[in-house]
Amino acid sequence: MHRGDKIIRIRYFFLLCICCSLSLAFPGAAQAHVDDFPIIGVLHTGGHPEALAVDTQTHMLYIASEGLGQVTGFDPIGGSVRWRANLGNSVVDIQADSTNHHVYAISAPPRSRQNDLFIIDGTNGHILSQLPTGSGDGSIALDARRQRAYVSDTGTNTIFVFTFLTGWQSGTIRTQVTQWHIGSHPLAMGVNSRLGRLYIADSAEHKVTVVDEDSGHTISSLEVADLPVAPLRVDETSGRVYLVCAQGQELDTIDGNTNTLIAHTPITPYPEGVAFNTATGRIYVANEGDPESRGKQIPSDTITVIDRQSLDVLGTFRVGPTPDGVEADPALHRVYIALEDSGAVVELSDSTDIALKVDSTTGQVIVARQTLSVLRQATTVVLMAMLLTVVGATLLALLPRWRARGSPQTAQDAESARSEQHSLR
Repeated sequence: MHRGDKIIRIRYFFLLCICCSLSLAFPGAAQAHVDDFPIIGVLHTGGHPEALAVDTQTHMLYIASEGLGQVTGFDPIGGSVRWRANLGNSVVDIQADSTNHHVYAISAPPRSRQNDLFIIDGTNGHILSQLPTGSGDGSIALDARRQRAYVSDTGTNTIFVFTFLTGWQSGTIRTQVTQWHIGSHPLAMGVNSRLGRLYIADSAEHKVTVVDEDSGHTISSLEVADLPVAPLRVDETSGRVYLVCAQGQELDTIDGNTNTLIAHTPITPYPEGVAFNTATGRIYVANEGDPESRGKQIPSDTITVIDRQSLDVLGTFRVGPTPDGVEADPALHRVYIALEDSGAVVELSDSTDIALKVDSTTGQVIVARQTLSVLRQATTVVLMAMLLTVVGATLLALLPRWRARGSPQTAQDAESARSEQHSLR
């Protein structure tokens, strides 16, 4: 085969690589949009409501207001606010334990080097205890079986482990505190008390660390998308772990039984809160929008609904500007959404009978994200193909010269022949 033919074939191969790469970048997709999702009511709390928690036994809803530094206890059955507790200037996370009807909240005062874990009586709002923790962003995870509360702190890269000696159910609260140093910026956390595992999402390293609760030893470490945020939800029945990655714009699902990442579900724009409803088999993700572009603007007013079994996106619906925290009460078939910039919490009736219709806009946004990801991979393939083409063509062009240099005897014979020819003349 001539050298020119080889170069032509390499060029054809290079073009084929480009065509194949681009063909992978445009997959088809079909999505649905929720039409007329029933809103039961709106509770105006003020002060940028963010984190939500539900007591599944009493059905009380607890609302953490970041701006007011306040926790609100709302009775959805009676439709009234039972109590309000002032904790500080910013409440960043809240969890409820349905076994003892206690509420756990983190208060992070500005310009303070110390956050506090507050334990509140969920029935009347009385503060039962105030425990010092770290100094940065953090979240809470509870294990009722082991009577433990975990608090993450990005400021000191620490997990504070509060083991209750007394007072978990009632009486004077006494705790033993230990510290675990796991990762560089531990943030979102969740517990599977049945398996005895604590899941810790690191917001800087983009990974989830699985820790044995009893020994404190790391069991596994899994890479996730960019900027995993709180809350991290654990379904103890199935063992699945749900984690929203805001910058990566996806919901990552982990099989907690095998510690494997089983799904990356695209969510746009910039998801924040997540909750699952065991009654309807749905996952709800709040699409807060780009926090750096508010006022420019890419705000969002939608919630994405995902099938809990297949992890496919079922559709989206509008609830109000900048939805953030999400919580569900399966027994009441209700979902709660905190609208951070509106100072309100929306109460929704959850039902699988809601009519869905095709929404090409949502599909186009998700396909665009998938296309961008594949295009990045395709660009890498193309650049590698171009590099190989240039190297191959260069080698083919230089090969005759290298052969000539590597054959001195041939050169000497040629010189002798020229000398003999000159002497004959």
